Amino acid sequence: MTEQVDILLVDDHEENLLALEAILDEPQHRLVKAHSGKEALKAVLARDFALILLDVAMPDLDGYETAELIRGRARSRQTPIIFLTANDRTEAHVFRGYSVGAVDYIFKPFTPEILRSKVSVFVELYQKREALLRQTVALQRAHDQLEERVRARTRELALANQSLSTEVEERRRIEADRVLLLEREREARAQAEAVNRLKDEFLATLSHELRTPLNAILGWAHLLATGKTDAAMVDRALGVIRNNALAQSQLIEDILDVSRIIGGKLRLNIGPVRLNTVLEAALDSVSPAAEAKAITIDRRIDEIEAVPGDQDRLQQVVWNLLSNAVKFTPRDGRVVVSLCRSDDEVRLSVEDSGIGISPEFLPYVFDRFSQADGTVTRRHGGLGLGMAIVRHLVELHGGTVCAESPGENQGATFTLVLPLRAEVLIEPCQADSPEPPAERLADLHGIQVLVVDDEPDSRSFVCQLLANQGAAVNSAASTAEALEAFEKCRPDVLVSDIGMPGEDGYALIRRIRERGMLDGGGTPAVALTAYAANQDSRAALGAGYDRHLRKPVMITELVAAVAQLAASATPQASR
Repeated sequence: MTEQVDILLVDDHEENLLALEAILDEPQHRLVKAHSGKEALKAVLARDFALILLDVAMPDLDGYETAELIRGRARSRQTPIIFLTANDRTEAHVFRGYSVGAVDYIFKPFTPEILRSKVSVFVELYQKREALLRQTVALQRAHDQLEERVRARTRELALANQSLSTEVEERRRIEADRVLLLEREREARAQAEAVNRLKDEFLATLSHELRTPLNAILGWAHLLATGKTDAAMVDRALGVIRNNALAQSQLIEDILDVSRIIGGKLRLNIGPVRLNTVLEAALDSVSPAAEAKAITIDRRIDEIEAVPGDQDRLQQVVWNLLSNAVKFTPRDGRVVVSLCRSDDEVRLSVEDSGIGISPEFLPYVFDRFSQADGTVTRRHGGLGLGMAIVRHLVELHGGTVCAESPGENQGATFTLVLPLRAEVLIEPCQADSPEPPAERLADLHGIQVLVVDDEPDSRSFVCQLLANQGAAVNSAASTAEALEAFEKCRPDVLVSDIGMPGEDGYALIRRIRERGMLDGGGTPAVALTAYAANQDSRAALGAGYDRHLRKPVMITELVAAVAQLAASATPQASR
């Protein structure tokens, strides 16, 4: 049964006290009435109250003076006071109310539900504070009892030790062993926690990297299934689906390679390999990406005799090194590729003018799941597996690979050294992916939607989907663009990704919620993200989103969410 709490009602008009009594009449409330400031002070001296509802305008002592006197008493200094008034509506009066210690200032007439809600909050706080106080007292009592028992036991041990002096040295040795074991246990626990944390970070990144291409694949596939597409859009959809399927396939292959590495099952099919051929093929593969960023590739390639190795795996190694160099080099940058022979070794070097590697991260470049930037605002995707696979494949070939960098934004150099003679053996495997059915979708005619996502494929899919259902859609690739679009054309519903470079989706919704209600601060918002854990959902809703949808999103779920939020959008209290 809930314990009753005392609430003091202070008003010089009996009818007002009766009204308050009717509104707050609940089993858990014990309502105490006072008709003046003096009566209120007497009541406060007699007992503790969870809350005081205090009228401002009263003869004799007014509400402000009464509050000051209540606050002047140490026992009642923390008692929350809510001022009730029908007259003093000026900012000066409100300021004075807060300055004398009020927690709220409510103007008459007020809405009973609002008053009940506010009272219930302070009642709950009071109950929790009282419960905590009781627990503290109980804990102190238990602590004192335990201390007494410890002291008694200590006295017994002191007496016993007089007859056990011969065992002192043995006990000291046991204690030293115990300390040593504890230290080892702490170290083992710290290592286990670090591994577990690394695993959790990897799983979160894996979820994001798999869901992002899957969202575009499923979305464009659904759009094709609807039949509302022209030839150009069909070509575009097929290109998007193919590119994202290849990206997902590469992620899965990397994961399978790491699994084989951990299980010791990755072997090589050895044969003569022309590194010049391997390097040219890899350069041809990365050239389109380099040209798109206007990156110059400087080739310093000597003609090298064949080396023993697995051609496919060496192709994978070289491609990884080159694609990383292009990926982390900014526009108009430079990549230098060198291949030469040194004594009985072959040396391949890939040097870039990219973002470089910090001294702190450099020792971990080739560790599994390691990424210099693992935040949701990172600019480059991936699982942090590529370099770990490179190192293992190179070592299987009897070679070495190392990374050098002067620091961040100063480029990096990866150097691969292979012997002209080597030995070892095996092969990879594949995987596949699902697809959802289409069903009847809600009509979005007359609804203005702003879609925010830094991934062009995902953004264009969501825009096309909503437009097909009749929505008027604007889009943005970043928080800055979204805020600019928000100013130009106020949407009925916002649909935003969370993980974006610079300012993420949490920053965007906070910036919008800071605006006034008349300035769009209450715009309904959907978080559409590949960060799909329960804590991610709680974080999105806590930041201000009304819905959290996971990529790959169910088409019907997204359309229904937009329709429902647009239909239910009404003026509401500022968040």
